[in-house]
Amino acid sequence: MSTPTPSLTVQGVSKQFEIYANPAQMLLELIGFGTRHERFAALTDVTFEVARGEVVGIVGRNGAGKSTLLKIVAGTLAADCGSVAVGGRISAILELGTGFHPEYSGRENIIMGGLCLGMTRREILAKQEEVVAFSELGEFIDRPLRTYSSGMHARLCFATALACDPTILIVDEALSVGDVRFQRKCFAHFEALRARGTTILLVSHDMNAVAQICDRAIWLERGKVVAVGGAKEVAEQYLRAMLAGSQSPLASAQPSPLGGGVAPEMRYGSGAAVIESVEVLEESGSGAALLRPRQRYKLRARVRATQPLDDLHVGFSIRTIRGVEVFSINPRPQRVAPVVLAPGESVVAEVHFLNHLAPGEYFLTVGAWGLGEDAHHDRRVDVLQLQVVGEIGALQQSLVDLEAEYRFVEKEVAR
Repeated sequence: MSTPTPSLTVQGVSKQFEIYANPAQMLLELIGFGTRHERFAALTDVTFEVARGEVVGIVGRNGAGKSTLLKIVAGTLAADCGSVAVGGRISAILELGTGFHPEYSGRENIIMGGLCLGMTRREILAKQEEVVAFSELGEFIDRPLRTYSSGMHARLCFATALACDPTILIVDEALSVGDVRFQRKCFAHFEALRARGTTILLVSHDMNAVAQICDRAIWLERGKVVAVGGAKEVAEQYLRAMLAGSQSPLASAQPSPLGGGVAPEMRYGSGAAVIESVEVLEESGSGAALLRPRQRYKLRARVRATQPLDDLHVGFSIRTIRGVEVFSINPRPQRVAPVVLAPGESVVAEVHFLNHLAPGEYFLTVGAWGLGEDAHHDRRVDVLQLQVVGEIGALQQSLVDLEAEYRFVEKEVAR
């Protein structure tokens, strides 16, 4: 079997930037007062190939070099060394509004944006109404761009970029600005582009989207390629590495005085009780870095009293990244009696559950309270980040696993 011809080949690409402490240092260097800058290696010897029609995710934390790499591939930034071979027309959505003018109308900016993407005026005019329809801007299309919201701006940029029928489409996180419905519409269009053989490079911090949409993924760390492989495998490797770091939100929370120091979560309360630690564990008792659908886990929080308490309640709630609460529990609905504690005594609250959350990011909040005047003794909002990975056979915007089975039941024969 012959190897498919790559649509994009990146070979040994490196890029450094000169960093000055302030503009005065740049001026002193220019007039001959020695070297006043430091060099920052944004990319170092980056090499990979992308086949025609392949969707490849670029992942990595902020500052890893993702945007720099895409700018070099798009031709808007020159590499210090290495080469980029592109087979066809590139359409890049790197920064919203590249080539757009705030005083011109949306319709006029479609022409300007299309010209910046390499289209001819005739091509742009032939597709102008198609762009207007995809953007869903309606009457706003003839208003100045400066009157648009960021979401409207994103719609116009995406609709213009997608209209040029690119061989390679590059998207650098800009999609996150649009509303959820428009994001789904764009991802559906990505599928149509892929079916037509368009190559797509997608930068995203949403590992669920990378795993669902992309064929492969490239993980960059400090400008170097850490891993290249299947999207699901690389996304999981990246998540494990991020969650295992010293700042991992899934590590057991360390005790800290209420109101003292800088905590990673929002925290408040009277201090009559302190939530000393919060954990997510597998049924075996080992720490759970990543959660999988249809597996059993337990939430655990240790609470210590600093004052006499005769009605301690401990509750847990799980929310999506957009703040939608998908689950919450405390002793009352379970008909569990509150705990009585003397100062210095502690108790562990534990919730066993079967995970029906769909793949994605969630946040855990834990609260300890009573029924007196100072109801909230300690409340730790978004104390842990929960990352669910795996497949449930549903679309990526799903929040829960319903253990669904899909089938066509009956086919009616035409008469």
